[in-house]
Amino acid sequence: MLDALGVWCVIAICGNNPEKGIKYRHTWNIVKIGGTYYHLDATFDNTLGKDRETSEIRYDYFNLDDSLIFRDHEPLIAPAPHCGDHEHFYYKEKKLSFTKKEDVYKRSLQAAKKGRVLIFHWRGGYLTKEVLKELLELIRKAGDEKDKTAMVSINWPQAVIRVQYTDMQVQESVTIEEANEGEK
Repeated sequence: MLDALGVWCVIAICGNNPEKGIKYRHTWNIVKIGGTYYHLDATFDNTLGKDRETSEIRYDYFNLDDSLIFRDHEPLIAPAPHCGDHEHFYYKEKKLSFTKKEDVYKRSLQAAKKGRVLIFHWRGGYLTKEVLKELLELIRKAGDEKDKTAMVSINWPQAVIRVQYTDMQVQESVTIEEANEGEK
Protein backbone atom coordinates (compact mmCIF):
# COMPACT_ATOMS: atom_id res chain seq x y z
CA MET A 1 0.00 0.00 0.00
CA LEU A 2 2.86 2.38 0.83
CA ASP A 3 4.39 1.72 -2.59
CA ALA A 4 1.07 2.58 -4.24
CA LEU A 5 1.00 5.85 -2.30
CA GLY A 6 4.57 6.65 -3.31
CA VAL A 7 5.91 6.45 0.26
CA TRP A 8 9.42 5.00 0.45
CA CYS A 9 9.50 2.03 2.79
CA VAL A 10 11.41 -1.09 3.74
CA ILE A 11 10.39 -4.04 5.84
CA ALA A 12 11.95 -4.32 9.29
CA ILE A 13 12.16 -7.81 10.76
CA CYS A 14 12.91 -8.79 14.32
CA GLY A 15 13.62 -12.17 15.81
CA ASN A 16 11.53 -14.36 18.06
CA ASN A 17 12.23 -14.66 21.78
CA PRO A 18 10.92 -17.91 23.31
CA GLU A 19 12.00 -16.79 26.81
CA LYS A 20 9.46 -13.95 26.56
CA GLY A 21 6.82 -16.15 24.91
CA ILE A 22 7.42 -14.59 21.48
CA LYS A 23 7.15 -17.56 19.12
CA TYR A 24 7.48 -15.84 15.76
CA ARG A 25 9.49 -13.22 13.98
CA HIS A 26 7.62 -9.97 13.47
CA THR A 27 7.77 -7.48 10.62
CA TRP A 28 6.72 -3.87 10.25
CA ASN A 29 7.63 -0.95 8.00
CA ILE A 30 10.26 1.73 8.15
CA VAL A 31 9.05 4.70 6.12
CA LYS A 32 10.92 7.71 4.83
CA ILE A 33 9.01 10.97 5.13
CA GLY A 34 10.66 14.27 4.29
CA GLY A 35 14.06 12.60 4.24
CA THR A 36 13.62 11.16 7.75
CA TYR A 37 13.08 7.51 8.70
CA TYR A 38 10.34 6.30 11.07
CA HIS A 39 9.00 2.98 12.30
CA LEU A 40 5.36 2.27 11.43
CA ASP A 41 3.73 -0.89 12.78
CA ALA A 42 0.10 -1.10 11.66
CA THR A 43 -0.12 -4.71 12.89
CA PHE A 44 0.49 -3.76 16.52
CA ASP A 45 -1.96 -0.84 16.20
CA ASN A 46 -4.57 -3.18 14.72
CA THR A 47 -4.44 -5.46 17.76
CA LEU A 48 -5.16 -2.65 20.25
CA GLY A 49 -8.74 -2.42 21.43
CA LYS A 50 -9.91 -5.25 19.22
CA ASP A 51 -12.30 -6.38 21.97
CA ARG A 52 -14.36 -3.17 21.65
CA GLU A 53 -17.49 -2.98 19.50
CA THR A 54 -16.21 0.02 17.57
CA SER A 55 -13.70 -0.23 14.79
CA GLU A 56 -11.49 2.41 16.33
CA ILE A 57 -8.19 3.05 14.56
CA ARG A 58 -5.15 3.43 16.79
CA TYR A 59 -1.88 5.18 16.00
CA ASP A 60 0.35 4.15 18.90
CA TYR A 61 2.99 2.82 16.46
CA PHE A 62 3.01 5.55 13.78
CA ASN A 63 6.27 7.42 13.17
CA LEU A 64 8.25 6.07 16.11
CA ASP A 65 11.97 6.44 16.61
CA ASP A 66 14.24 3.51 17.51
CA SER A 67 13.99 4.13 21.27
CA LEU A 68 10.18 3.95 21.23
CA ILE A 69 9.70 0.97 18.92
CA PHE A 70 12.16 -1.19 20.82
CA ARG A 71 10.25 -0.72 24.08
CA ASP A 72 8.11 -3.67 22.99
CA HIS A 73 9.73 -5.01 19.82
CA GLU A 74 12.66 -7.40 19.67
CA PRO A 75 15.97 -6.32 18.07
CA LEU A 76 16.22 -6.37 14.27
CA ILE A 77 17.84 -9.37 12.63
CA ALA A 78 18.79 -7.48 9.45
CA PRO A 79 20.26 -4.00 8.97
CA ALA A 80 17.77 -1.15 8.60
CA PRO A 81 17.94 2.65 8.51
CA HIS A 82 18.33 4.42 11.85
CA CYS A 83 15.13 6.12 13.00
CA GLY A 84 16.24 8.94 15.27
CA ASP A 85 13.54 11.61 15.02
CA HIS A 86 11.16 11.59 17.98
CA GLU A 87 9.42 14.86 17.14
CA HIS A 88 6.91 13.66 14.56
CA PHE A 89 5.18 10.63 16.01
CA TYR A 90 1.43 10.62 15.57
CA TYR A 91 0.22 11.83 18.97
CA LYS A 92 2.71 14.67 19.11
CA GLU A 93 1.71 15.81 15.62
CA LYS A 94 -1.96 15.76 16.67
CA LYS A 95 -1.20 17.68 19.91
CA LEU A 96 -2.22 14.67 21.97
CA SER A 97 1.14 14.14 23.68
CA PHE A 98 1.14 15.73 27.11
CA THR A 99 3.95 16.70 29.45
CA LYS A 100 1.79 18.42 32.09
CA LYS A 101 -0.76 16.76 34.33
CA GLU A 102 -3.06 19.77 34.07
CA ASP A 103 -3.28 19.17 30.30
CA VAL A 104 -4.44 15.61 30.97
CA TYR A 105 -7.11 16.97 33.31
CA LYS A 106 -8.31 19.66 30.84
CA ARG A 107 -8.54 17.25 27.92
CA SER A 108 -10.25 14.62 30.10
CA LEU A 109 -12.81 17.20 31.17
CA GLN A 110 -13.50 18.03 27.51
CA ALA A 111 -13.86 14.34 26.65
CA ALA A 112 -16.27 13.77 29.54
CA LYS A 113 -18.33 16.82 28.58
CA LYS A 114 -18.52 15.97 24.86
CA GLY A 115 -18.83 12.20 25.28
CA ARG A 116 -15.75 11.56 23.16
CA VAL A 117 -12.94 9.06 23.54
CA LEU A 118 -9.62 10.61 24.49
CA ILE A 119 -6.44 8.83 23.43
CA PHE A 120 -3.21 10.53 24.42
CA HIS A 121 0.49 9.92 24.89
CA TRP A 122 2.24 10.76 28.18
CA ARG A 123 5.73 12.20 27.75
CA GLY A 124 6.05 14.10 31.01
CA GLY A 125 8.64 11.65 32.32
CA TYR A 126 8.48 7.90 32.77
CA LEU A 127 4.99 6.45 33.11
CA THR A 128 5.57 4.89 36.51
CA LYS A 129 2.84 3.43 38.71
CA GLU A 130 2.94 6.61 40.81
CA VAL A 131 2.56 8.89 37.78
CA LEU A 132 -0.22 6.69 36.41
CA LYS A 133 -2.02 6.87 39.76
CA GLU A 134 -1.89 10.69 39.62
CA LEU A 135 -3.16 10.74 36.03
CA LEU A 136 -5.98 8.33 36.90
CA GLU A 137 -7.01 10.58 39.80
CA LEU A 138 -7.26 13.54 37.39
CA ILE A 139 -9.20 11.46 34.85
CA ARG A 140 -11.58 10.35 37.62
CA LYS A 141 -11.97 13.94 38.86
CA ALA A 142 -12.90 15.12 35.35
CA GLY A 143 -15.51 12.37 35.10
CA ASP A 144 -16.92 13.15 38.53
CA GLU A 145 -17.43 16.78 37.53
CA LYS A 146 -19.57 15.64 34.60
CA ASP A 147 -21.25 12.73 36.43
CA LYS A 148 -19.46 10.18 34.26
CA THR A 149 -17.44 7.06 34.96
CA ALA A 150 -14.06 6.57 33.32
CA MET A 151 -13.01 3.38 31.60
CA VAL A 152 -9.28 3.51 30.93
CA SER A 153 -6.94 1.30 28.94
CA ILE A 154 -3.19 1.68 28.75
CA ASN A 155 -0.57 0.70 26.21
CA TRP A 156 2.14 0.81 28.87
CA PRO A 157 5.27 0.37 26.72
CA GLN A 158 4.25 3.28 24.49
CA ALA A 159 2.74 5.36 27.35
CA VAL A 160 -0.55 5.75 25.45
CA ILE A 161 -3.72 6.06 27.51
CA ARG A 162 -7.27 5.68 26.20
CA VAL A 163 -10.11 7.20 28.23
CA GLN A 164 -13.80 6.69 27.59
CA TYR A 165 -16.46 8.11 29.87
CA THR A 166 -19.89 6.58 30.30
CA ASP A 167 -23.16 7.73 31.87
CA MET A 168 -23.93 4.19 32.97
CA GLN A 169 -23.39 3.16 36.55
CA VAL A 170 -20.50 0.79 36.00
CA GLN A 171 -17.43 -0.01 37.99
CA GLU A 172 -14.52 2.16 37.02
CA SER A 173 -11.99 0.10 35.11
CA VAL A 174 -8.35 0.21 34.07
CA THR A 175 -7.11 -2.30 31.52
CA ILE A 176 -3.57 -2.91 30.35
CA GLU A 177 -3.57 -3.34 26.57
CA GLU A 178 -1.02 -5.57 24.93
CA ALA A 179 -0.16 -4.90 21.31
CA ASN A 180 1.24 -7.88 19.45
CA GLU A 181 1.47 -9.51 16.06
CA GLY A 182 -1.92 -11.15 16.49
CA GLU A 183 -0.77 -14.27 18.35
CA LYS A 184 -1.72 -14.73 21.99
